[in-house]
Amino acid sequence: MATRTILWMDLRTSFSGPDLCSSLPEAYAAYRLRHLPELLSAIQTWPPWAIMFELDIPDARGLAAVTEVTDRHSRVPIVLLTEREAKARATSAFRRYVWDYLVKPVSVKHLCNCLVQMEKSANQASQVPNVNSVMLAPANTLAPAVSYITTNYPEKLCQATAAKLCDLSPFQFSRVFKKEHGVTFRDFVVQVRISRAAELMKQSRVSVTEAAFVVGFNDLSHFARMFRRQLGVCPSHYRSDIEAGQLPLFPPQERQKR
Repeated sequence: MATRTILWMDLRTSFSGPDLCSSLPEAYAAYRLRHLPELLSAIQTWPPWAIMFELDIPDARGLAAVTEVTDRHSRVPIVLLTEREAKARATSAFRRYVWDYLVKPVSVKHLCNCLVQMEKSANQASQVPNVNSVMLAPANTLAPAVSYITTNYPEKLCQATAAKLCDLSPFQFSRVFKKEHGVTFRDFVVQVRISRAAELMKQSRVSVTEAAFVVGFNDLSHFARMFRRQLGVCPSHYRSDIEAGQLPLFPPQERQKR
């Protein structure tokens, strides 16, 4: 792999912890900068393959710097590295502009994995990564996560585990999964559980309560809400329709789509 130039915008006020910038392997040429004007000038001198923003916390100052760079150089991917997560509102604001969002402690290996994924995505798109478009991993990248869900759906499932199985960071995984499947990881799990519960009631004639517990729901009221949301009818009515032989071919929600 040719040497990749990374401009490392270090906006920290505290410099404790490992120096990740200096620890990158020789495949990456990282130039550390402390002030935004230096970064804007350096972009002209050393056209970057990527830009790293390292912050204490994702605050207004950091967001302003990221957005200004994005406005001027929208085709350069940005990775954000922070000490800890901020409030959800601030986090979501940053995620509109960055390719990936890493929360320390982060190992050099983890950081390099992030950069390798960015390289793969760029190659798949046959263009320089663009922060204004979601860069997707190929569909089979998510196969381990889907298998993890369909095999273990009655158990407590962890998105971080699914992301690790796909060799993606939690942020990358969340973005790719939503784009590929149209729903979040959590909603996908619910869909699998509800679908399996409906099959159990139809094929095995089990009760609503039994079906709920078998597929992983511990709260019957929550199960009923999710069931109705997905199939357009409450589980007790669904069960009654099965017994009466009046189960519709398609639930109301699906008939509207057809």
